[in-house]
Amino acid sequence: MAASRSWSPPTRIERDLHDAAKAGDRARYLRVLAQADLFLYLPKDHRDASGGRPAWIPYEDGQGNWCIVVRTAGERLPRRAQFVAVRTSLHDLAHDWPGRRFSLHVNPGTPAAMLLTSGPWDVRRWKRTAKRHLLGDRPVSLLTKATGYRTGPLAHALACGAHLSVRNGVLWNDLGDVYDDYERDAEILRDGWATTTPQAWQEQMDALLEGRNSPGEPEFALRVRRELSRGTDTHLDADTWRRACTEILDQLDERPLDEAVIQPLIGRILRYEARFRADGLIEPDGYVRSALAYDYGRAVSFARWGLGARLCSEAAAEEAIRRAGALSREHHTSWADFSAGYALGRVMRFDTEEFGSWYTSVLEPHRILMDAAENPDSPWLTLPWRQ
Repeated sequence: MAASRSWSPPTRIERDLHDAAKAGDRARYLRVLAQADLFLYLPKDHRDASGGRPAWIPYEDGQGNWCIVVRTAGERLPRRAQFVAVRTSLHDLAHDWPGRRFSLHVNPGTPAAMLLTSGPWDVRRWKRTAKRHLLGDRPVSLLTKATGYRTGPLAHALACGAHLSVRNGVLWNDLGDVYDDYERDAEILRDGWATTTPQAWQEQMDALLEGRNSPGEPEFALRVRRELSRGTDTHLDADTWRRACTEILDQLDERPLDEAVIQPLIGRILRYEARFRADGLIEPDGYVRSALAYDYGRAVSFARWGLGARLCSEAAAEEAIRRAGALSREHHTSWADFSAGYALGRVMRFDTEEFGSWYTSVLEPHRILMDAAENPDSPWLTLPWRQ
């Protein structure tokens, strides 16, 4: 297949590969590959039957070369129902390579392509390069696909899932088999969400979009403060806030929430907000309006995991993502307000005022996404909150 004349590098990975290929610099090309996720495409039934063992589907390129094809993140294929993406790396390829009669073909049909021979010396070179530049955990980074969604409501909705995309170093602005890969997406849903069927995926998605996945007490307390502070320029003091929560609960025929949880919870919220101000997550005089962003932001990633794991259709995933974006705009006022709500929802759920990884793993993506100097193309800087 001839490369398109209108091709432009989808991400910095393909740009670096293209530059190396254009210069004929195979050593440089290998260095880029060693630091990139690579993806094989296999029939779903074939992969399910392999039990996670290395599996290869070679193809003949029309010139007598039998090849194993891999693609980088920005050049992954459109989603196909019967084929799944399988993530690998140069390190794994070098150690599991099926034999010298197969060449390694990277991103065929694009200017970033290269056909690599795989004789014993070649494979030793792959191993040496991979050892020097071993791909470990993905770096926390903003990875934007130039040809992905960049404007409009769907791009805005996908950007509501950017906390996790940045934290996991994956593309934030695309749909299809684009999050991790088939097996790892399924593993996340199985181990983290007890979700293994389309029905369970839908039930969890409904809970996220209805704000029911997180405990109700924090949102109740925040809503009381928000209503009492409406139209005023002064902060509600803690004692007034606590009394108001008690009075409202006393007026209810049934108490769906636990007052014994809410009262100490208010102190936790205030202490977290003080830390947020110190770290620049909210303004010096700011406070968190709502923590629903935590459920809505995760709904975006949950939809993408479900799509990759073949637990939902692309139409269902897109509908859920769009709904999460619309709800985010309904309950939050800006990207900064959304991020603060997401952060508070996360730490109130999992952190115990240790300000450890549950907090730092959301603070770092926030800073990356709001950093105009380092990331001027961040969706949180280029997409208006109101669409």
